[in-house]
Amino acid sequence: MTNPVLTGIHMRAGAWAAVGSGALTLDGSVWGTWLPGTLLDAGAWPGETPRVLAFTGSLSGSADRGDLRNWMSPGIEACRTALAGACTQAADRSQRLLIVPHALHLVSDLHSTLRVLREHQGIGVALAPAALLTEGMLAHAEDHLARILGTLGPLADAIILHGLERTIDADGEPSVRPCPRGQGVLDDALVSSLLPPGVPVVTLTA
Repeated sequence: MTNPVLTGIHMRAGAWAAVGSGALTLDGSVWGTWLPGTLLDAGAWPGETPRVLAFTGSLSGSADRGDLRNWMSPGIEACRTALAGACTQAADRSQRLLIVPHALHLVSDLHSTLRVLREHQGIGVALAPAALLTEGMLAHAEDHLARILGTLGPLADAIILHGLERTIDADGEPSVRPCPRGQGVLDDALVSSLLPPGVPVVTLTA
């Protein structure tokens, strides 16, 4: 692999809200730190870190549940407001804010990610390609992953790698949730073949 490897001791499979916490390190030095919660429901802002990784969150009030408003005007405006505040927090500490797009959140897909990067100078992206896939997208996962990684991969500050397993959501509908890389329904060899060289990667563990 030609990609630098980030280490995150709190990268664990489970609910989306528990995907990442604490610091990520590169060669023994702190590379970045996860924002507790999401931009819509944030905990204490991390200090003493060059980068802050943050999920944008959902208007449903849960990081594990989507909301139709996320992708409509209320969600777009809520995202802009949350990002403005987060950018100020990061700038005050000379940090780089990295959003982590997620299919259930305000920044949920390729197009909304590109919109945010265009509208907010200085914001970066920590890309978890599997997090942008819904259960309904699995039948054409290869095409979706090629587009996601082909477009956003070279722009990313880091790539977060994990698998997906099928599950049933709180409404009784088919859904997906993260699992360790190499497990679940995704073709890990395909994902590896699509990684842009040189972008740091971090792997979700059990």
